[in-house]
Amino acid sequence: MATTAKKIVQRGKSQAAAAASKEKPSHAADIGMDLITFEVLRNAFVAACYEASTTIERVAYHPVVGMGRDRSNALLTRDGRLVAHGHTDAAAHYASFGPSVTELIKSIPLETMKPGDTFLFSDPYRTGSHVNDTRLIRPIFHGKEIVAFSCTVIHWADMGGPMPGTFNPEATTCYAEGIRIPPIRLYKEDKLDEELFSMIAINIRSSTERRADLQAQYEASKLIDRRVKELCERYGKDTLYQAFEEQFNYTERLMLAELAQLPDGKWEFEDFGDQDVMSPGKPPIRVHCRMTKSGTKITFDWTGCGPQPRGSWGCSYATLTGGNYLGFMICFPQLFPLNEGIIRNIEIISTKGTCVDVTEPAPTTGYASGAFDKIEAVTIACLAGPLGKVQPWRVYPAAVSLTNLCMGGFNPRTKKDFVQYTYAVGGENARSYKDGKSLIFMRFCNARTIPQELEERWFPVLYTRYEARPDSCGHGEFRGGFALLRELTVLTDVTMTIHGDREKFTPFGLSGGLNGGGCNLIINQGTKKEFNAGMYATGVELKKGDRIFYASSGGGGFGDPLSRKPQAVLEDVMDEWLSVEAAKEYYGVVIKVVDRDALDYRIDEAATRRAQAALRRKGFKAGLGSHQLHPKGKLITIGWTPTEEEVAPHITVSRPPGW
Repeated sequence: MATTAKKIVQRGKSQAAAAASKEKPSHAADIGMDLITFEVLRNAFVAACYEASTTIERVAYHPVVGMGRDRSNALLTRDGRLVAHGHTDAAAHYASFGPSVTELIKSIPLETMKPGDTFLFSDPYRTGSHVNDTRLIRPIFHGKEIVAFSCTVIHWADMGGPMPGTFNPEATTCYAEGIRIPPIRLYKEDKLDEELFSMIAINIRSSTERRADLQAQYEASKLIDRRVKELCERYGKDTLYQAFEEQFNYTERLMLAELAQLPDGKWEFEDFGDQDVMSPGKPPIRVHCRMTKSGTKITFDWTGCGPQPRGSWGCSYATLTGGNYLGFMICFPQLFPLNEGIIRNIEIISTKGTCVDVTEPAPTTGYASGAFDKIEAVTIACLAGPLGKVQPWRVYPAAVSLTNLCMGGFNPRTKKDFVQYTYAVGGENARSYKDGKSLIFMRFCNARTIPQELEERWFPVLYTRYEARPDSCGHGEFRGGFALLRELTVLTDVTMTIHGDREKFTPFGLSGGLNGGGCNLIINQGTKKEFNAGMYATGVELKKGDRIFYASSGGGGFGDPLSRKPQAVLEDVMDEWLSVEAAKEYYGVVIKVVDRDALDYRIDEAATRRAQAALRRKGFKAGLGSHQLHPKGKLITIGWTPTEEEVAPHITVSRPPGW
């Protein structure tokens, strides 16, 4: 079927945007209301969402929601424009808020909504992300008038389908990925419609747990409702409406001021998914963007992306915008939170039928480890072009990729069926002035590593290793962060699925830095039953006592590894981040271990000079795999290497809580 280019220009720009193209915009001078009231309301909007997210974290049932924080909350205008979200919300949900409300209104007119109505909605083609991310949307009334909407999102651990946890890499249509939910009025006058919920419950696993998670969502939506009503009673709805618009205009002026400082030009970058697992030959999947910046106008053109994959890897247009917004916000965190003032000033162009703009009934459960991760990384790489010339501290290589491990079966301890969902965290990207963070997941802004003790209590598994994976970083003058390695034994028979990526095409390095190490999932490592399950293993039947070796990817490096200070290499070896062999292979630093227990490690200066000279002559192998020199990434350079002292004021001001 032929594809056609679809040009999407976000909603009309304000007068402030038009004026900004003629002269440098001011930040606060044009606010049309009392500045103190504006600041109080602007922060109250975010605080309400953050409070709601904390409520979910405390009340929700499944560990991936409570401890893992796979949840978000937002406040939107009555026509579906994003006002605010919480400090620690999941970045993958940001762009789904607006489409969720606008699509809801298309299906259920505003005039038919009543106080106490709350709507459930989960359709990736309309809302973005995947079916597991359920949205509970509540119209907020002041008197008889709808003044705003709250939108809460939780990842339900299971939404049905053939595989426990719903993730299904081998799905070729959405019909093999669980139940899609159109906008339905699940709560009427603040009472759950048991008949409607029973239809959902009978199609999903562990429905009693999902009922508990739903209750957490509902309480969060009511909390935002109460907070907005309190603001209306104190300030009046007209002031509330004005604060919404001023919030957008204020953020817009900040954004345009940032763009005005960047040089004009065109930049492009590409990244790849490991494979379309369901297509003949399992070809890689290309994600390409051409970014154009002119004055205060910025455009991201994704029409060069590869075709829609057969397997579950691609994403809908709403998800494309989400990855694009996240990449932008990572480079400009001082604009936090994302809202309509930013959205309406980013032009995004895509083509229907490509991997970043799939058409129904394409599968989408694997979007986060697939298309979304690559969109975010490519956006950041494109922005590195102009930022490297004027703000080099905002240039980042690629970071750890999300991988989703799901297991299901019968828990002999609880005498109930279970669904375990565990995602991998690991090596974050290096910076242009500092090493990357290890064992965490900063770019999604909220995600926390679920402690193994908690998972052992909830699920029939036993962890035997939970530690950093040595040598997994992207080597460089500043190295990427190290991956997290877990090894666990299943204590009952289970059905296992892994939906990930970045085993072959690993997180890229920049400016001469090497790519990070890749993801791995190996069953029964070191035994006669060992096999590499890969990142797309679907419905693998494991027996009681089988072991899972599960490692995430490492972060990309920045700068030539031979420019790294030998003392820094020595310290990494002493801390057991790096092996002695890797220190020599990638940095040319020869280290003698005199007494490991006494931490007596010494650099052989003469041998190091010879090893580094040999490495300079040989160079590093070019490629897109683990610890290779990325052909396009090496071309991205910076104007100067900033010092930490130079960077500190910008980071202090610009990094909000949770980032």
